[in-house]
Amino acid sequence: MTTNAEDRLLGLAVAALLTAIGGELAGIAALVTLGVTTFALALAALLVVMPLSLLVGLSRSSGPDMHPVGTTDRPH
Repeated sequence: MTTNAEDRLLGLAVAALLTAIGGELAGIAALVTLGVTTFALALAALLVVMPLSLLVGLSRSSGPDMHPVGTTDRPH
């Protein structure tokens, strides 16, 4: 499961790669530079966001309740 931030950063990385490829095909060096720089920044941001979302997810994970169950008085 991914977060919205991860989805947006992955989309930005793909768009940056397509921009770099388009700039290379069109022969526009500035567009290639923009695409490569944006891809590097998106990748760096993903390397920060993904472990943070993992840590938050692990801290919020639902699991069995670890509190001891008190004794109940049941009539036999």
